[in-house]
Amino acid sequence: MRKSIISATIVIFGLFFISSTHAWEVPNYVRANGGIRMWFTNIEGDLIQADRTKIGLGENMGLKKEKLAWEFFTSMRLDNVNVFWLRAEPSTVYDQSSNDSFLQVKDWRLGYDFDFFMTPQVLFGANADLVFAGYDSKVSNVIVGNSTYNYRTEANKVFPTIGIHGTYYPIVQGIALRPNIAGRVNWWNYNNFETWDWETLAGVDIPINQYWTWNISGGYRYGHIKFNRDVDTLDINRNGFFLETSLLF
Repeated sequence: MRKSIISATIVIFGLFFISSTHAWEVPNYVRANGGIRMWFTNIEGDLIQADRTKIGLGENMGLKKEKLAWEFFTSMRLDNVNVFWLRAEPSTVYDQSSNDSFLQVKDWRLGYDFDFFMTPQVLFGANADLVFAGYDSKVSNVIVGNSTYNYRTEANKVFPTIGIHGTYYPIVQGIALRPNIAGRVNWWNYNNFETWDWETLAGVDIPINQYWTWNISGGYRYGHIKFNRDVDTLDINRNGFFLETSLLF
């Protein structure tokens, strides 16, 4: 079975290489894109109490730090320079603690990219997005020092971020595939609230026909957020490698 899959993959990629349709020979004034990302996250951080005691997510709560996060995304490019997009991480729960503690993360982002510099090989622009995030945690029978903590708290935050992004398209003559290397960074810091995240990725556009293009990418993402909740201050980092695939029309 494995040999059959490998053989089929080689044949398909061979057909792409000799194809006369190139990934960049497509209408660029209106483009629609949609896909899915698997993010192999590692979480670190603390729930900081009013007396500055730090409850470690792994050290004290006993949460499993590694978790696969699923993210769905879609975007639309208009007039070649304006991109409107939506990214959604419906729910990722860090749990498997012996005392039933957990941390749930929800992250929805509505954004806009303005690609003000474009050449056949380089794209550079600014971006802004509005984040709808939720952080629900349960601290159950957690002992730190001489104190035992039991509480449940949830916080839903809506906040903007701004940033920059860029993509490099190395053109390889004689093949239909279009490789690309990209990066993006976002941040926001205001009134005891701070967040930033960045990612870098490498991928390839694979033309299906004149209008449809399949993309496969992989990269690394790092994100940080810190803000005050009713009971504590959430201070966490999430990072890890990801794989994603999408269809572009």
